[in-house]
Parts: sequence; structure tokens; C-alpha cells
Amino acid sequence: MPSDWTVYACLLLGLSSALVGGVFKAFSEFLMRALMRTQTAGAIEAMQHINRTVMRTEFIVSFIALAPLSLAFAAYGLFHLTGLERNLVAAAALVYCGGVFLVTIAGNVPMNNRLATMDHTSTEAAQYWTVYGRRWTRLNHIRTIGAITTAGMYFLAMVAVASPG
Repeated sequence: MPSDWTVYACLLLGLSSALVGGVFKAFSEFLMRALMRTQTAGAIEAMQHINRTVMRTEFIVSFIALAPLSLAFAAYGLFHLTGLERNLVAAAALVYCGGVFLVTIAGNVPMNNRLATMDHTSTEAAQYWTVYGRRWTRLNHIRTIGAITTAGMYFLAMVAVASPG
């Protein structure tokens, strides 16, 4: 029988994943749309500032910490959970690490790094911005779905763990 801390771990991981997903959803829903409709040089400069600023926030701590915490909790679950809750915890870790963390590291971050090196008023940056906006947003949709799905799996696992019998 799992201890109460397992329920709280599912709650904490679920809330953290939901918050990460919410930030990503804001970008998918309206921030990137607004930036793509803004004068190009201003939009590029704003995104460059966003990408620098995010590195000094609580969001980035949660985003990064969720990967090893999810994997560690999944490893715990393999030995201490059974049935549905074990499967949900393992699936949540896989979805987060693959669909959120790796997509970010392999997709969004290299695009952000390339954009960071450009003069926001240059022709090269303006040409890249069109590709960047479309591709970055598609990748962000994947991250959004992954983070929200992860949260849902942790919440379902929490209910499964907490349910008697």
C-alpha cells in the first residue's frame, strides 16, 4: 500500500505539469499569434527578450526539474505501485520527457538560440522569423499537449492511489 506521500507526489507533479502546460498553451493560443501579426523587427526583438528572460524564472526551474523528478517517481512506481497507478506514473514520465522536454531541447531551444544570434532588424532575421513562427508554434503545440496530458495522468494516478481497495 503506497503511503500518503505518493498521493502528494502525484498532486505536485500534476500541478507542476499543468502549470508548464498552461504557459505553453498561452504561447500557442495568443502570444505567438500576436507576435506574428506584429511588425517583424519588433516581434523578433520581443521574442529575443522573452527567451532571455525565461531563463531566470521559476518556470524554467519547474520545466527542467519535472524531467528527472518524473523519471525518479516512475522508477519508484515500478517497485511500489501496482496496476493502473503504476502504468499512469510511468506513462506520465515518458510523455513529459519525450513530448515536452526532448521536443524543447531538440526543437525549440535550437531555434531560440539561432534567433538570439540575429540582429532583429536584419533581412536574414525577417526571413527566418516566418519559418521560426510557424515551426516553433507547431512544436509548442506538441509541448502543450504533452504537459497537459502528463498532468492528467498524474491526477488520475493520484485518484487511483488514493482510492480504497
